[in-house]
This record gives sequence, C-alpha cells and structure tokens, in this order.
Amino acid sequence: MLRYVLLFISIWLSGYQLTFSQTLPIGNWKSHFNYRSAHQITETPHRIYGASYNGFFSIKKTGEDFLTLGKEDGFSESGISALGWDETSELLVIAYRSGNLDIVTLNAEGQPESISLWPIFNVSSDLPVNKNIRKIEFKNGKTYLATNFGAVVLDVQNREVLETYRYIGPNGSQADVKDITLSTDSIYVLTPQGLQCSSTSGSVNRQYFANWKLLNTPGTASAILANSDKLYTGIQGKGIYERSGNSWKLIHASESNYYAFTKSGTEISVTTHNAVVTISENGSVDVLSNSLIVSPKLAITNSRKQYWIADGKNGLIGNPAGLFQIYSPADTDTTISPRPDSAIIDQAGISWTRLPAYLGGGILVKNPVNNREKLITTSAGSGGLPSSVINSITLDNEGYIWFASDRGVGYLPSEEIFNVNSINAILPVYGQRRLFVNEKCTAIAVEAGNRKWIGTRNGLYLFNADGTEQIGYFNAENSPLPSNEIRALRFLTETGSLFVDTPAGMVAYQTESAAPANSLTDVSIFPNPVRPGFSGTVGIKGLPSASRVKITQLSGRLVYESVSEGGLATWSLHDYTGKRAGSGIYLIFIVSPNGDQQLAGKLAVLD
Repeated sequence: MLRYVLLFISIWLSGYQLTFSQTLPIGNWKSHFNYRSAHQITETPHRIYGASYNGFFSIKKTGEDFLTLGKEDGFSESGISALGWDETSELLVIAYRSGNLDIVTLNAEGQPESISLWPIFNVSSDLPVNKNIRKIEFKNGKTYLATNFGAVVLDVQNREVLETYRYIGPNGSQADVKDITLSTDSIYVLTPQGLQCSSTSGSVNRQYFANWKLLNTPGTASAILANSDKLYTGIQGKGIYERSGNSWKLIHASESNYYAFTKSGTEISVTTHNAVVTISENGSVDVLSNSLIVSPKLAITNSRKQYWIADGKNGLIGNPAGLFQIYSPADTDTTISPRPDSAIIDQAGISWTRLPAYLGGGILVKNPVNNREKLITTSAGSGGLPSSVINSITLDNEGYIWFASDRGVGYLPSEEIFNVNSINAILPVYGQRRLFVNEKCTAIAVEAGNRKWIGTRNGLYLFNADGTEQIGYFNAENSPLPSNEIRALRFLTETGSLFVDTPAGMVAYQTESAAPANSLTDVSIFPNPVRPGFSGTVGIKGLPSASRVKITQLSGRLVYESVSEGGLATWSLHDYTGKRAGSGIYLIFIVSPNGDQQLAGKLAVLD
C-alpha cells in the first residue's frame, strides 16, 4: 500500500497534473426535492430527523452537518407520511405514503447504518388501496400507528402485527384514526366521530368496538397527547385543553384549527397554525413566536428552550446556538420548468412546435424568414405520425427531429422540409415491433453521444442513437426514481446529467455521456485515486467526440479500450477477461478522431 501511495505522490511531482471532477459520480443519482415544505420531525440521541413532502433530512443537534437523504442512500421510497424514534428498541421507524415502512438502525454517530423495508400493509389484500399512516407512537416496546384503516399495534423488532383496532367505529364500522396516544392505563384515538378511549389492560378485547367509549370534548378536536394521568387536546377555534379526571380546562386560548403535539423529556410542544406553544412539567405555558415561523407543522422542545421546528414554508428551523435560523437548504430547481421540449429550432433555423390536443395536435413547422408553415399530422405523406398527441420533441446530433407521442416514438428529417411534397416519420423497430407502439411516451432527451432517453408512464428507458437497441431501463423499484411516471426530461450536455421530473419529485442521473471538447487540453479523470472499496465507474472527461481511450499498465500492456460517448469515456475497472484491476498506476491514452494520440494522465488504483 505504502509504495503505491509514494508512487502516486511522485507522479504529481513529475508534473502530471490531474484534475478532479466536481460532478456526480457516473451512474449515481441525486434528489432535487423541496426541503422547505417540512411537516415531520423526530428526535434521536444524536440527530434530528425530518421530512418534507418528498424529501428526507437529518442534522446534528448542534446544528451542524445537515444531510439530505433518499433512495440513493438505501431508503425504500420518497414521500414520508410519519416518523418516529423508539428509545426502547433504538429504531427509527419511517412510514411512507404508500403504506410501506422502513425500519432503520443508527450507528454511533446517529446516521443510518441499516435500512430494512417492511411492506406489511401492502401484502394484505383486505386493506384499502390508499393507506395513510398519520402518526407513530411508542409505549412499552410496542409501536402504535394511527391510519385511515384503524389503529395498528406492531412489534417492530420481530416484525409482527400484534393487534389491529380496525372496526371500532359506530356499530363496528371501520375507523379512520387521525391521531393516537397512550397514558399509563389507556389508549386514545381521534376519529371523525370524536375522541375514543379503551383500557390497555390485558383482559380487555380492544378489537371489539363496544370496549371503546366516546369521550366528550369542548369542541372539535384536531390532535391529542397523553402524559401520565393528564390528557391534552387541541380544539379547533378555541385552544389547548387539559383533562384531569373527567373535566376539561382551557390552558391556552387560540383561534387555530391546526394542532400537533410532541413530547420530549418533560416538555410538551404544541404546534398551532402560526406558533409553537410549550407546556412545562410544572404546568406553565409559553408561546414562541418568531418571524421565521410561518407555517409550523411539528416542533420539539427541551427544558433548555432549544427548539427544532418543521415549518411548511421555511423547512427546518432551530436555535441550538441561541438565535433561530433556517437549516434547510435554499430552494433550487425542483421541477423542469419551462420545459425545453415544446418548441425547438433546428440547424437551419426552422422552428418545430408540438401543438396541444385542443388545437388538433401534431407538429407545426415554420420558417421565420419567409413565414412558410407546414403541419405534420398522422396522415400518410403529411408526416405519418403514430399519434396526433405529441408530448415531447427534441433535436438530435444528426439533425433529426425526434418526438415522443401517445403511441410511441419516431423521428423526422429536418433538411429540405419545405421542399418535399411527401414526408413520413421514421418509426424505429425494436423486438420485431414499432418502438413503444402501445405505450404513452411522455418525454424524450438526447445525450451528447446521441443516445436517446425516453420517458414513459412505466419508467425511463435508454436506447441507442436510432432507437433499435435498448441499453438501460430504470423504474421506482430498481433505482432512486421516486415514481414510474416520467413527466419531463432535460439533459445537460456540459455535465452529462439527466434531470428526470416525476409527480413525486425530480432527480438527476449522472450518465456516461457529456459534451465533447474541441481538443485534449482539459481532460479530467475521476475519481483519482481510486480508493479501497470503490465499486463505481471511472470517468475520463473532456474528450473530443468519438475519441478512442486506451488504458494500459506502466509496462505498456493494454488493459481496456473503449470509445467515448460524446466527451466522456468510462472504465468499470475490469480488464477484457472481466478481472478487476489490481493496485497500481495505469496510463490513459487518448486517440482523437483525427488520429492524434497523447497521454491524458495516470490513474492510481489503491486496494
């Protein structure tokens, strides 16, 4: 190991300057979600975890090391509906809008160590299609869920369903549980019928609706929390009430219709529509109001008056250092808007515009110089489109106009479009049939290497330049895509990043293609060095298009050879026999299309 490190240092001293890419590693994904729409928060021993509509994040309690998390980190889905930390089992429980659960163990620093999917509710055939898990509570080693199909009691460690309180509504009807909480001897659920209560005694059959009683409340309750022998509720338009014995007492007046309770140590936090109210152990009530708190959804407070707040507008807000500040990253592009695939200009300056269905669909071609127009339709000789509904158009590297329609994809020659009497789209054939002939194609984008990315309602496909060979396929099950439905695509030739917009959020994928360079003056190799445990792909960037890349040992023995996609070539660190490259220094030679060859750099592989 030491001799390779020394050899690597000597390369630098010998004058071979290697540049390092700041782009996403090849084949990796990155979420581009809105972290300002925070609605969930939970406290673990070392970190705070929170969720926005489709984002997931954590931060140290000191306010440092804000991390965004997602499917690319091993989590099963995006779109969290509830979070909870169980001190007894030391497990983080994540509920998704789909009804699935992730069970997470944390390492000594409080970061995810292992993630286990538990699809318990999606393997049960008698549950409703839409499953809404609204709240996660823990008591005596058990996990309690408030759902739209009742209350559920789990043994998370052993992956067992202990009890379900599903038919506890009027006359045994299914209960829609909005909130759930437990005292020393009772369990409370909030349903559209009101606040219901049952004993937690082992002799009581809580699955029988008659063993639940309806408690009177001072009005319409929005949330509940039990603390020892006291019960708290938020009453719409009135405020926060405390129940001791059989009577309710108003402890804080509020006109809010929204309430949410959490408990941390001895402190109770109540979130209203515009403020955070704390109830201390001695019963004192304090109201926090701050200009950053615009739309609070959930809050955590300790006895030292340190707050963490999930705000629906400003994201994660906290004051670990004294002053309140926003910790969520500023909003970046979280959707593809405006779309780049509605109107394009070809190499001759002719405009191509896809027309909406209410205008008859098709593609309108117009010469802005002389205002000549031609309408491309489904009629033979006038375009021969497979469908009048065109969802996306783009210009490829050879000057063809590619389109994605409700019945597949195809392309049209752009040259002399106004000088031909008859024109028909070319419809690629794959698998002995027209490509996507019976599938709605929603988006199309072209790589720098001229390969085609095609979005559908069933995932994302990569095809070769003429659409006759499938190279890759991604969906929500085999990748970090948050949804199988692709709304829009945008390819950045400068970086080789493909942005994918879905109904559940936008992600970026680092492809094996990038914009070609005009010369070999700025070649970068990344990662370099390749460190022990690396299982990804090495990229060589900044190449002229269709450059041949040769990778050799110092002895001159050829290890691997390939051709760049646009300005980017890749190496999986395996030689021609499939054997992984061993530790050492490898030379990378580039042969440009005109035949010039030069040493682009040296790559260190450390094992």
